[in-house]
Amino acid sequence: MSQIKVLPPQIANKIAAGEVVDRPAAVVKELIENSIDAGASEITIVLEDAGKSMIQIIDNGAGIGPEEVDLAFQRHATSKISDVRDLDKILTLGFRGEALPSIASVSRLEMKTCAANQTSGVSILLEGGVETRRNLVAMNVGTTISVKNLFFNTPARRNFLRSDSTEFNHINRVLKRFFLSYPEISYKTIHNGNTIYEYPKSSLDERISQVLGADLYNGLAFVQQDLGEIQLEGYVCRPDLARKTSDNQYIFLNKRPVQNRSLNYAVMQGFGNLIERSQYPQFVLFLKISPQLVDVNVHPTKMEVRFSIERAIYQLFLSTVRNAIQTDKIVPEFSMEDQDTNRKEINNHFRFFKSPRSLGSFTFPGKVPPENQNQMDLMLNTDSPEKGDEWQSTGTQEAEKEITEQPRLWQIHNRYICSQIKSGLVIIDQHVAHERILFERTLDYFEKQKKLPSQKLLFPQTLDLSLEDFLIYEDIKEWVEKLGFGVTNLSGRTILIEAIPADVKVGYEGKILLEIMDYFRENEDREFKPHEKIAAAFSCKNAIKSGEKLTHLEMAALIDQLFAAREPYFCPHGRPVIVTLNLEEIDRKFKRIK
Repeated sequence: MSQIKVLPPQIANKIAAGEVVDRPAAVVKELIENSIDAGASEITIVLEDAGKSMIQIIDNGAGIGPEEVDLAFQRHATSKISDVRDLDKILTLGFRGEALPSIASVSRLEMKTCAANQTSGVSILLEGGVETRRNLVAMNVGTTISVKNLFFNTPARRNFLRSDSTEFNHINRVLKRFFLSYPEISYKTIHNGNTIYEYPKSSLDERISQVLGADLYNGLAFVQQDLGEIQLEGYVCRPDLARKTSDNQYIFLNKRPVQNRSLNYAVMQGFGNLIERSQYPQFVLFLKISPQLVDVNVHPTKMEVRFSIERAIYQLFLSTVRNAIQTDKIVPEFSMEDQDTNRKEINNHFRFFKSPRSLGSFTFPGKVPPENQNQMDLMLNTDSPEKGDEWQSTGTQEAEKEITEQPRLWQIHNRYICSQIKSGLVIIDQHVAHERILFERTLDYFEKQKKLPSQKLLFPQTLDLSLEDFLIYEDIKEWVEKLGFGVTNLSGRTILIEAIPADVKVGYEGKILLEIMDYFRENEDREFKPHEKIAAAFSCKNAIKSGEKLTHLEMAALIDQLFAAREPYFCPHGRPVIVTLNLEEIDRKFKRIK
């Protein structure tokens, strides 16, 4: 029977290294954290072979005094905490005292360091955690740590390392987190002799533009919410800029990069059905919270955290994002022009069309004449005004007069509605604009527990469903009936359609119903509420089609309804409704400017 015994320090350090250091990126993370905790304002990262051959971190931080150099390589030796109560108020990035001894135990590590009150620095070399050399060196205040031949004494772990490109990608993700969370620090990164990054200290806005690119930065909306001891602020992207990868999702807790699936999910939920399935929004969010409300001591890497008020934090992220995407801050643009100015111009430009009335009421300043009213009601799926409410005998002259005062509208290929604005051109997709109108109108009916207007069919239609379709129909038939469909089960999987929504063309009822079921099936993995899926499918299938020619009155009415919507800038599926083409961009295309 084996006996219980205390492990030698070298073995214990290797075990600890397995928890903290699994690849070169982990070494980069731990050493940069130490540099930031030391108060560095300049950090240089030098890599060879994606960190496999060498990782060198150079900083101008406080340095380490000669009397503390030995302690730096002992496990659980730290300057960050001294009392158990300190664990409840950790604001530094590192605090466990495991990084240096763990890294040193699986590499050849050299540290040169000089404290502010010293005339010279100390250089110490360790191989596999064992000191082999120490001497004095002349150097500036700060610390330089060089880690060579990582995992040289643990070949099995070294064999698990991937290609240089893969390992560098992991390092790159780590670097970008620090670049974004500490823009007040200047960074320089050199890989195999080539300078990859060189960022001087800057504002957060500038750093986001540098790290994530100007195109993405111009598509971000600022979000902010202050709840006293909890504050959240940062940037979220427009729905149309969502990506197939979750790489550009950053959450910082008191400036500490963290990973929390629950909070990422809260952001996704904040976007609702504006983002397609399998896509991820891009965001950079900073959460400030009292350290007493969070446990950062969950995992040795310190990337995972646990909140004592998890539900409240989740709701904060969800509501902050949801509020942001319901504003006009996210209209897509092609230009580099100041976004706020451009959006204000769009709103002011279409002020003639903005209706204070709900989407369930049809009105616009042009006064639709009676002979066109039925056509307009059908096209816009809205209720007709009461007789005499909107039209008088002198209305035609009034309509013509008001139309001349309104912005000029025209169609491109019977698909887009265009209008000139001061800064260039605004373009509206007529199909997705109408889709947004119908989506919100349908949801309004659902929320008020009302049934949409319907019409009886002179010749009811039978529909034989597959088993899969029938099971979906059984799940959603309550909402289908609220849409205005009148459906009766005949026998087996055969149903009889006796009534349809007032704005569905006769003969298309079976096709529309099947398309709604298809949409519901395709989006079953998304966390949408059933009535939202139904409303999104119904609005998509009934909206004005791309290719339909519209009169000026019809275009004006469509815009009137669009700007009465809660979220006029994106359709229910996340596609942009409105984009702008800046005059400067047009001039550049014609070589007027460079």
